[in-house]
Amino acid sequence: MDVRKVSICALLLLFGSFSFLGETTASELTLASAINKAGLQRMLIQRIGKTYCQIGLGIETETSREQLHDAIDLFDSHLVELENFRPKGPVSDALKRVRQLWVPIKAVATSPVSRDGANVVAYWDDDLLYASHKVVLLLQDLSNTPKARLVNIAGRQRMLSQRLAKLYMLHAWGFKTLTIRDEIETVRNEFTGALAALQAAPENTDAIRHKLNVVARDWTWFRKALNIDDDVDPFPKTVAGVSESILVNMDEVTRMYEELEEQARRRADRGAK
Repeated sequence: MDVRKVSICALLLLFGSFSFLGETTASELTLASAINKAGLQRMLIQRIGKTYCQIGLGIETETSREQLHDAIDLFDSHLVELENFRPKGPVSDALKRVRQLWVPIKAVATSPVSRDGANVVAYWDDDLLYASHKVVLLLQDLSNTPKARLVNIAGRQRMLSQRLAKLYMLHAWGFKTLTIRDEIETVRNEFTGALAALQAAPENTDAIRHKLNVVARDWTWFRKALNIDDDVDPFPKTVAGVSESILVNMDEVTRMYEELEEQARRRADRGAK
C-alpha cells in the first residue's frame, strides 16, 4: 500500500465532501442531515487532536496543518448551523454545553503546537466529545427510526478512526501511559463490533455493502499498525494514511444511510396524507 498516495487522495475526497456539507444552511438541514452533521462534530474533535500531534511529530507537517485549520473551521461553522437548526429544548441546552467546552480547546488548538498543548487537547477533548455525542443522541431520539440509528453508528466510526489515530500519535510523541494503551484497545474493540453490526444491517444496499467491505480491508491494515507493544512506534505514517482512507469511506457510508433515512421519512409523510 502506498500510504502517502492514500493520504493525499483521502484528503482531496474528504474535504470535497465536507465542503459540500459545509454549504448546507441551517434552514436546509433535515433531521437526518442534522444527525450526520452533529456526528461529524465528534469526529472533528478527535481530528483536531490527531493533526495537532502529527504537526508535533513532523508527519506531513504542511498537510497536517491544513487539516487542523480546516477541522477547526468546520467545527465552528457546523456548531452555528446546529444551534440555528433547533434553538429550543434539550438540544439547545446540549449545544450550549458544547459551545462552552469548545472555547478553551479552540484557543489551544489555534496556538503554536507544543507538548503542553497536546496534553490539554488530549484530555480536555473527552468532555467535548461526550457533550457532542449527547447532541447526536438527542437528535436521534427525535427521529426514532432504525435508519437514524445507522446514521449515528456509521458517523461514530468516523470519529473512532480519528480517535485511534490521535491516541497512537500521542503515544508516538512520548505520552506512553497505560491509560492510552487501554483506550486504544477499547476503541479497537468498539470499532470492530460496530463494523460487524453495520455489515449485518438488513437496510444495507449493494453500494453500502461494497463500501463497508473496503473499510473492513483497511481496518485489517489499521489494526496491525496500531500495535504499540514495542518501545518504538514504527508506523505513524501508515496510521495517518489509513485512518484517512477509513474516514473517507465511512463518511460516504454515513451519507448513504442519511439518504435512506430521508427516503423513509418522505414515504412516511406521503402515507400520512
